[in-house]
Amino acid sequence: MKRTLIYFLKLAIVLTIVIWIANRPGLVSIDWIGYRLETTVGVLFLAAVALAISAAFLYRFWRSLINAPALFGQARQDNRKKRGYKALTHGMVAVAAGEADTALAMARKAENLLSDEPPLTMLLSAQAAQLQGNEEAATNYFKAMLEDKETRFLGLRGLLMQAQRRGDFAEALELAKQAHALSPKTPWVQESLFELSEATGQFAIADQALKEGAKTKNLTSAEAARKRAVVKLQQALKANDQGELQASLTFAKEAYKLAPDLVPAVAFLAEAYNRAGRIKDAEKTLKKAWSKQPHRDLARVFLTLWPSESNVERAKRLGQMVAQNKDHYESHIALAEANLSAKLWGEARRHLKQASAQGGPSRLVCRLMGRLEQEEHGDNRAAAEWFEKSETALIAHNWVCESCGAIAENWQAHCGDCGSFDSLSWKRPTILTEENAIGKATGTSLVLENTESNEIVIAKPTEIEGAARETGA
Repeated sequence: MKRTLIYFLKLAIVLTIVIWIANRPGLVSIDWIGYRLETTVGVLFLAAVALAISAAFLYRFWRSLINAPALFGQARQDNRKKRGYKALTHGMVAVAAGEADTALAMARKAENLLSDEPPLTMLLSAQAAQLQGNEEAATNYFKAMLEDKETRFLGLRGLLMQAQRRGDFAEALELAKQAHALSPKTPWVQESLFELSEATGQFAIADQALKEGAKTKNLTSAEAARKRAVVKLQQALKANDQGELQASLTFAKEAYKLAPDLVPAVAFLAEAYNRAGRIKDAEKTLKKAWSKQPHRDLARVFLTLWPSESNVERAKRLGQMVAQNKDHYESHIALAEANLSAKLWGEARRHLKQASAQGGPSRLVCRLMGRLEQEEHGDNRAAAEWFEKSETALIAHNWVCESCGAIAENWQAHCGDCGSFDSLSWKRPTILTEENAIGKATGTSLVLENTESNEIVIAKPTEIEGAARETGA
């Protein structure tokens, strides 16, 4: 609409000029090299306009002749680029499909057609070389990409992934640091920096990477806090091994603050308080944790706080701590073990029976019952029956990897089987039925996942026959 209005405006102006000249007739006389030309003003004006238009056309024609070679060359170049980009696209598709020969052929074609733009083809060439198993050639391409500002970031990522595949985590970490300097907010950069620094024991860098992840929203606050707590706990353990007790206590307090529900962090903090002579702080920390999340490791640490007391006195103290959660399975197990050590047979038997009522006699309950029969009555036959029964009882309370289902006797930052970070969870007893269980064969064992509570137990195939199965620790 706007262009139409402008067109009519120009037309109106021209017509106005023509009418103005037509309404003012006059004669024009020109003497030039012996010739005289006489005409009207209107004819002279039209002649001038025609001459100007002719001059413009002649100028454009002359320019087109001058520029013809350059335009022809540009057209050829554009065509080469078009075919080069097409080869580049086909090469990327071949890489995704795992067709090494096709990818290599397309990479060479793209290199030839896009010779003036090598950054575009280097990545394809490197990936094609990797598909063919030629890591040396891929490395050369990735290193060449480091020379160009536009491809340096991609080159670093390629070299980093190669270093990880070789198991050279030290080199991979240095490359991750360089990539972080170029693009600190990129999710994979932050993730790689954390994983590699944590794996190589550079916990301060790992902690900083987690902070940045939370700040840039690549991690939720809860995820970052939990991972940071595990990192801080590792720092505390390392400092303790090196005899740096004050630093160990500081790291343990930070871990506990970040994740008060991380049982290993709570237990270690209590131990650190104990080593520092702060018994009251250790006791307070353990009692608070037990009220929310009972665990036998907390009871074990609690009983070490008063080494000069008798077993009976410590069992009494433990009873006061677990009173806030007295009906919990872990409370009965902890009190049963403490009373066994104190030779309070009746109390030990009572708590073992109550623990058995919560899912049936587990392996641990069976072993403790066997010990009770031996120590209280000297009944080796009854004890042997309990120990034999423990061999076929199911496991419930243990550290179980959420990633691969492997079980571990003790908590650790990484699963011993699959290496996953912070994947071990403490599982409680549960009843599994055909309706809420899924069986997955894993060698000679079967991993049972409770689809309602998301709990896992590990059992032998012969132990899960029937409609319903119970688990224990």
